[in-house]
Amino acid sequence: MRPPCELVQRDFLRVVRTLVARALSDEGFSQTEIASKMDLTQAAVSKYLTQPVFKTRLVSEINILTKKLTEMIISGDTNADALVREVCSTCMHSRIGSTLCDMHQKRVPSLETVNCQVCAQLLGGSDSNLSERAVVISDMLDALRIIEASEDFVEIVPQVRANLVSCNRTAHSAKDVAGVPGRITIIDGRARALVSPQFGASKHTAELLLNAKDTWSGIRSCLCVSGRDAVVKSAKQIGFKVVTIDEPESAASKIIKALETSAKVPGKGTRHPAIHAPGGIGVEPILYLFGPNARDLSERCVKLSELIN
Repeated sequence: MRPPCELVQRDFLRVVRTLVARALSDEGFSQTEIASKMDLTQAAVSKYLTQPVFKTRLVSEINILTKKLTEMIISGDTNADALVREVCSTCMHSRIGSTLCDMHQKRVPSLETVNCQVCAQLLGGSDSNLSERAVVISDMLDALRIIEASEDFVEIVPQVRANLVSCNRTAHSAKDVAGVPGRITIIDGRARALVSPQFGASKHTAELLLNAKDTWSGIRSCLCVSGRDAVVKSAKQIGFKVVTIDEPESAASKIIKALETSAKVPGKGTRHPAIHAPGGIGVEPILYLFGPNARDLSERCVKLSELIN
């Protein structure tokens, strides 16, 4: 059980950091500045500047990457994620039928014997589960950008704050559903998601989405907003098919049970269903809106908020 990450850490990442640190030093950057630019400690930078350069067969790929990273850092207008993208892209390319792949198979002969293609299969998109999870996260990020850009979305954020969840067609548990950790809150009068979406981040709304996915074909996303009368009315105006349960409920299991006994549930092919849980003593009214994906749902909810305002 020896994954290629061992080689990446020793033969690739360590050499990249060493060469980038030295290149920046040659450009006049202090150790403190280099540490800041590379997200390292000053002690680590000192080690990279003084230790011998580790010899590796990856020198060709690393030299190209080092030049690119150094130029990006010196330019001063590159975000941290862009630097990580370059490092990971080079690593992944080398792991798919190139130098790292060959080095790994030579290091672990049993892999060479079976003609290992694990990296090619996983990184090349052959693993449908990984690919679909990546699509879900990308869709969620697009949706959150739309929500955060809206000046009116705050009009439909409930007191308990909103949350957006999304999943793929094979999701069967809350761990398969991506949500916003800490929910979508309000800062300086605008809706904000303080943490990027993560799988397993929302048990309550995820449970409702999984049930909705089984109830209505094509449903893959849910957004919970305020359930006050004006919001419910506007939701109906823009095409949501709203079913209101009889009693105030906040537990997902009880909302689902109440939905099962309702005679007014929209048909299975409904594209934009919604569940309205009325308020009561100590229970805020909430409207659960559903759609085929997170982006579609966010765009529709922004229109809803504009109607309210």
